[in-house]
Formats: sequence, structure tokens, C-alpha cells
Amino acid sequence: MRSSEAEPRRSGGIGWIPMTAVILALAAGPALVAFSGTPEAEAADALHLTLLGTFPAADTVLTEAPDEVRLWFSEAPQMRGSSVRLADAGGELVPTTEAAPEDGDETQVFITPEAPLSAGTYTVHWRVIAQDGHAQNGEFDFQIE
Repeated sequence: MRSSEAEPRRSGGIGWIPMTAVILALAAGPALVAFSGTPEAEAADALHLTLLGTFPAADTVLTEAPDEVRLWFSEAPQMRGSSVRLADAGGELVPTTEAAPEDGDETQVFITPEAPLSAGTYTVHWRVIAQDGHAQNGEFDFQIE
């Protein structure tokens, strides 16, 4: 094998364009950080409380009414200011207990209907406050045949 095939061809220097790109990148670095946020802030955004699962699962059709509605979160929400509401197909709130954390696993929050649910479509509206104070909310439907 010839030496020119064994090693990449080298120039006499790094060249004008690459050096200019390096200088511009170094000069712009602080400005880019100011607009994109710090690594700590980006990591914190990725760690916000999120809904991991529900029972009943979203968009499911049940043959029997559930005794409770349960939500699983990525962290225990602050219960002050958090709520889980159940509405029927007409948008009327169904009487339930207040949202409460599960004893021993505060990442689980549940409500219990005061009376058995009848056949129909229901919407669960939830709003929780993360430990860092950020509010998260959402909704999902399920149906009972």
C-alpha cells in the first residue's frame, strides 16, 4: 500500500474557512447560550411532571363501571391546587371524592364516584401542580357499555 493511501492527505494548515468558523463559533457561543438556556434549565424542562398512565385507560370501552379513576404521574404532585374531575357526556360534573394520593405511592392520584357510573361516555379533566410549582393539565375519555 502506498503511503498516500494509508494516511489522509494533509494540508499545510487548517485553512482559512475552518479557522473562521471556529472563531465565529467561539464569539457567538455566549449569545447562543443566552437564547437556548443553560443545560440545567433544559434538564429541568425534561423533568417536569408528566402523566404516565390512567385507569381506565384513555379511549377504552369498559363492560363494567370502574370503582375509581386513577392517574399515575412521573412524580408526586402537590395536592393543594391539584384536581381530578369527572364529567358525563353532557359535560355535567359527576359527584366524586376529592382527588387524593395513594397511601405509600403519592405518584398515584385517584377519585371515587359517589354513586355507580351508568353506561355512557365520561371525560376525566385533571390539573396537577408539580413539586417545582408548574401546573400540568389534560383530559381523556372512556366509555361504559
